[in-house]
Amino acid sequence: MAVIEKGDFDFFRYEDCDMCGDCLVRCRYMDLSREGAVREMKRLRAGEPTRVVHRKCISCYACNAFCRNDCHPYELITSAWHRRYRDVGLPVRASYLMPASSPNFRTDIVKNMAPWERELLREWKNTPPEGELVLYPGCNALTLPHLLHAPYMEGVVVSGDFDLCCGEMYFRMGLFDVVERVAEKLTAHYRGRDIGTMLFVCPAGLNMFRNVLPGQFGAELPFQTRFLGDYLLEKVEAGELEIRKPLDRSIALHDSCHGRILGKEVTESARRLYSLMGLEMREMTRNPDEGLCCGMAAGCKRYRPEDMFLAAVKELRAASSTGADELATYCGGCHLTLAMMRWLYPTRQPVLHLLEYLQEATSQEPYRPAARRTLRMLGNVAVKAFPKLFSRETYRI
Repeated sequence: MAVIEKGDFDFFRYEDCDMCGDCLVRCRYMDLSREGAVREMKRLRAGEPTRVVHRKCISCYACNAFCRNDCHPYELITSAWHRRYRDVGLPVRASYLMPASSPNFRTDIVKNMAPWERELLREWKNTPPEGELVLYPGCNALTLPHLLHAPYMEGVVVSGDFDLCCGEMYFRMGLFDVVERVAEKLTAHYRGRDIGTMLFVCPAGLNMFRNVLPGQFGAELPFQTRFLGDYLLEKVEAGELEIRKPLDRSIALHDSCHGRILGKEVTESARRLYSLMGLEMREMTRNPDEGLCCGMAAGCKRYRPEDMFLAAVKELRAASSTGADELATYCGGCHLTLAMMRWLYPTRQPVLHLLEYLQEATSQEPYRPAARRTLRMLGNVAVKAFPKLFSRETYRI
């Protein structure tokens, strides 16, 4: 992937685009014909207002997975949001949801965690990122530290804190200048560190570190990167991690946006692990590339919670239609979002994470705080963000 010059945020590859329209035709949110998709692409390329794309796009990132020439249509779409931020800033109602805010909707949860969870966070914050296997927890795993509190993490150095943001939320919102500063900060943080391979529990962090930050924002991250699920699958298949308790249940499979971009390393390794644990998998779509977003990214367009809710409901309904016992995720952000939205749109299917299944299958005592934790998050958002919902005040990060 070619490195973009500093300060140049035009990531779309005009010369490689053959105007086939696949990126928009296959989108499950646009409802565009082939002819309509081509017309919309022409408007996007010319920098003109679109009739459909910027009204219906929920920032799900799937268009990049659909593009056969790797032209980055997603960044062409979100460049309009970058220009909007450059011109007017963010609405103040978004501030509590931003990683740069202190506190924010994730960090406010820490004081209500169990003492052993808070101790894990302190340990990870103070541990230098050095070793053959280093795991970057990211903000979602820091909100759910129990996912990494297991024997399968033996030999892995966990190092990170809420202040060490990967910039994923900013990237999805088109805040490219903020992502550039994140790339500079991470380059400085990891410079000179002795790291063999960095593991990622969240596909979002993996995609940012592997592709977006170095390929588009010039970050220098000189180590190998790998999805934690793929690493754990290798340990299970080698007999180093034993499945002691097969799980005789059915699951509806949710794929993350970044998982679809990363491909089989994430989507297939998760499915293989589910299978080895004895879970009956029920797909919600014939092609994982064409799955639905959990709803988190839907807030990137207008910064309004109802957009997130409506997108999440669409996926919750799709999961329910499979008749599966549970809804399975492997991304912490998807896990938190879908668990939160179930409080507003209750379904009979609990939302469980891949690592929670693995903990159970390896005979670890189940600990599943997401449901009550997201209820508290929802309450905090209602108290601290909703009162600013109709404010016209703006700010910059």
